[in-house]
Amino acid sequence: MIQPTSVFIKTVFKMPVRSRCYPYFIKTLDAFFSKVKMDDSLPHSNHRNEFDLFLIDSSGCNWQNLIPADLLALAKVKPVIVFNADSDAICEKNLLLNNFKGVFYHNDLPEDIFTGLMRIINDELWFSRKIISSTFNEVLAMVSHYDPLLSSDASSEHEALKSLTKREKSVVYLLAQGANNHSIAERLNISDHTVKTHLYSAFKKTNSRNRIELSNWALRYMAVRLPLHD
Repeated sequence: MIQPTSVFIKTVFKMPVRSRCYPYFIKTLDAFFSKVKMDDSLPHSNHRNEFDLFLIDSSGCNWQNLIPADLLALAKVKPVIVFNADSDAICEKNLLLNNFKGVFYHNDLPEDIFTGLMRIINDELWFSRKIISSTFNEVLAMVSHYDPLLSSDASSEHEALKSLTKREKSVVYLLAQGANNHSIAERLNISDHTVKTHLYSAFKKTNSRNRIELSNWALRYMAVRLPLHD
């Protein structure tokens, strides 16, 4: 069970209109947590242990194919909930497989929000039964068909990771966080052309055909190997 002490709510910067679930979320959390903090940025990594639960506002975000790397890393060590979500912009299976505790949608009823929060506080998951069942069956199928003598994926991907230069890793990591080429160039103090060169090299080394495939590769094989950027 999650100890009801403190919760952090990551909001969306300058969101003009908040959904109807916002005030109910705040009231419910205030009732169960002694400390509720809201900010449009995650706390510095040195202060994240001060919170027992993280709620991430996904309004305006499209995480159907790609979840930001900093949230993936956070979900590995802390209970994380996505809320205020749009059903067309969220993949519940991706959240479930990446250790998120649940998702609430912008049009959820207050009673469903209350029930879901209570389930999560009691160390349960809050996803649709269909998603949990289908994901569980897929995982079982993968395990039952896995043959360590025939599979070379782990070693080949490890070699691909080793083959990336330090700069290429930095570029790929920022790409996985959702940065475009210009943002990556500014962050690393290099030219846009140099960013493209590093990406093309990373495409070849990781057998990725496009930015989405490279981002997914990075989230799978690099997220736990690179430090969080605050």
